[in-house]
Amino acid sequence: MHHDGRPRFHLTPPANWMNDPNGLFFTEGQLHVFYQHNPEAPHWGHTHWGHAVSADLVTWQHLPLAISPDAVGPDSFGCWSGCIVDDGGIPTAFYTGVELDSALRRASVCRATSVDGLVTWVKDPANPCIVGSPDGIAPDAFRDPFVWRDEAGWAMLLGAGTTSGLGAVLLYRSMDLRRWEYVGPFLRGDELPRAAGTDASCWECPQLVRFGGRDVLIISLVDRTPGVRPSHVMALIGRATGDRFVVDHAQQLGMGPDFYAPATILAPDGRQLLLGWVPEDPPHSSSRRDWAGSMTFPRVVSITEGGDVALALAHEVTGLRQKEARARPYLLAGNRPPWREGSLGQRFEVQALIEVGDAFEVVVDLLDGDDEDPQLHIGFRPCDRRLSVARRGIVTVAGRSAQSAAILPPTSSRDLRLRILVDGSVAELEVDGQTMATARLGTRGGQRTIAVSAVGGRARIRRLRTWTLGFAADELSAASDRATPSVGSP
Repeated sequence: MHHDGRPRFHLTPPANWMNDPNGLFFTEGQLHVFYQHNPEAPHWGHTHWGHAVSADLVTWQHLPLAISPDAVGPDSFGCWSGCIVDDGGIPTAFYTGVELDSALRRASVCRATSVDGLVTWVKDPANPCIVGSPDGIAPDAFRDPFVWRDEAGWAMLLGAGTTSGLGAVLLYRSMDLRRWEYVGPFLRGDELPRAAGTDASCWECPQLVRFGGRDVLIISLVDRTPGVRPSHVMALIGRATGDRFVVDHAQQLGMGPDFYAPATILAPDGRQLLLGWVPEDPPHSSSRRDWAGSMTFPRVVSITEGGDVALALAHEVTGLRQKEARARPYLLAGNRPPWREGSLGQRFEVQALIEVGDAFEVVVDLLDGDDEDPQLHIGFRPCDRRLSVARRGIVTVAGRSAQSAAILPPTSSRDLRLRILVDGSVAELEVDGQTMATARLGTRGGQRTIAVSAVGGRARIRRLRTWTLGFAADELSAASDRATPSVGSP
């Protein structure tokens, strides 16, 4: 029997289906996260806005459904992704309303407001505020409003796909958040070379992150293969100039294989935070699992001195560390057994500093129970700084590529710095404090093992620490249990 792998510390629906984060909003010291949610079944469909809130970014309280489809009207097929902005103290949501026209899904932009702390929402009776896609844009590839304010007033980006099969981001403008005028394409797929990694039939979930003199446009790409599956996320680094975006260079944002549709927010302390969706297939009909999907841990987005986008875990995640263990330095070589730790449980963090030496590749494998076939295989080649991440064995995200690879930016040291956090079926990897990867794993529910080895030369583990993950109350409860004699003891 397989354990359902439900994460404990990643935001996961109370039951049923979760996908994209919709709107992130800080108020009164709490982060509100809205997300795509089917409250009736653990598969996509009948989309509402789910709602959760956290004061520390790792413990989550679920609140009632925020926005739900009407029986008839512009959102009768679903309330899809969007965002929330502050309009003079009034939280204002913009979301994609979808209505069926025969078999065609026609999208528009709808608006809702809240006056009771984001718990209940009232839809604008004038909805939709943007009726359908402009000429040249497919009516079912027009979605995911992202709104911000600049010197010219309010601006809105929309993800889109052209009728000729290219991804695009569209720009609208407004002075009052009610009446919107189409300006034109903010960026089109044919403005970038195919080698940039941005070729797709639709660009979804646009986000604009601004860092003084440099801007980052984040887009999520729909795979061209049949089935319209999410593919990967790109960061386009450049500058918003007037009503257009000029790209300097592009990079994949967050390695997969299981990361999509991130949303961003400027936190009160000035950090640019990001949460992404960790995709997952619906449970098999014979499964007892009654949920699907989760969010990543919160991440911090920044720009490096070299002009690349960096992702790192938010410092709040370290608050989950509980019982710590430290390993002695260990020489890794082909004629020596891998370094192993085999009693990590299902929720843990590993932090390692590895001197890569003359090894062709440093390998980190994550194994489940007695299975010697790794669930997660991480390889790092020092010669070209190529990092590869692959999930194997039992997987819960069929149809997506099982691996991802990237060339890491140079650092001041040849040492490899790794953080691996595992929470049930979700694994997150941070490398050198600036690159992250996410993988969804199957699990049998027993002990997990980590093994570190070197291929084609020698390397050395200089430092390695592990922690169990939990809340402070867990450790207090465990200490109380240890201090309390069991029934029948003298």
